[in-house]
Amino acid sequence: MGWNGTGNNLHTRLGKVEMLRPFKAVVFATICFLAAGCSNELIYEFPDEFEGQSVEISELRLVTYNIHGGKGPNGEGDFSSNLIAFKALLQGEEILCFQEVEPDCWNQLKSIFSEYPYRYFLPQKSTKFGTNKQGGNAILSKLPIATFDQKLIQTDPGGDKWERKAQYIRVYVGNDRQYINLFHYHNTYNWHNNNSNSEKAGFQNFMNWVASKSLSQTEINVVIGDFNLSKTQCDQIVEEERFPNSESYWVDHIYMNGELLNSGNYPTADQLLSDHQAVWSVLCNLDC
Repeated sequence: MGWNGTGNNLHTRLGKVEMLRPFKAVVFATICFLAAGCSNELIYEFPDEFEGQSVEISELRLVTYNIHGGKGPNGEGDFSSNLIAFKALLQGEEILCFQEVEPDCWNQLKSIFSEYPYRYFLPQKSTKFGTNKQGGNAILSKLPIATFDQKLIQTDPGGDKWERKAQYIRVYVGNDRQYINLFHYHNTYNWHNNNSNSEKAGFQNFMNWVASKSLSQTEINVVIGDFNLSKTQCDQIVEEERFPNSESYWVDHIYMNGELLNSGNYPTADQLLSDHQAVWSVLCNLDC
């Protein structure tokens, strides 16, 4: 039985937010944390409830992109010019998944991608004592987000001890598959110490959360993001029968069960827009 997106009321807690029904309006939640002396707020943006008429699409285009805070590999460019240059590379994608989005730049990102009205921003913070560093991951969609969820997957054991939170969205696409269930994650990075044990554990925990949803294979199911592991390493964890198709570049991946029509990467690192290439895929949702 696939998870159909229905559930109980929304419950919000510090450190963990479980979403089983969308809000009727965009919600901004703030959390004051001790290490920063209550001087910094975490800003969330959860998807609007959609009350209009949904549309059906025959093809679905996705992209995952680690924006590196909007700077090139060695700090080249600035947030606005780099993201506008990235936008010029796009080919009509319906859903964009971004990693390393700093909260201070979230409003600017929304302005650049204003044609994506359905948005989900999930901040994460350093838990190292005495620091107040913040980052975040974002999903922007042209299609209404029917349901969403999140989970704290792991906290990095070293460095700034970043939280690693995963996002889930369920989107109506109609036609053959009816819905896409998309899981977005930026995995732990621990310099691949001890044969990448922390990176592998984080990705395994993420895939365990995906499996816990008991998704229907008749719908489109996707795991997407910067997993900080090679494709060979990810393939050892991803169940091929559940996600038989994929597109990857370095540590950035899209795994899916839907028919893959086309895929590739955008030269964002080559053009000094980030230190990652953006990865894209086109999925079939009809008799392609």
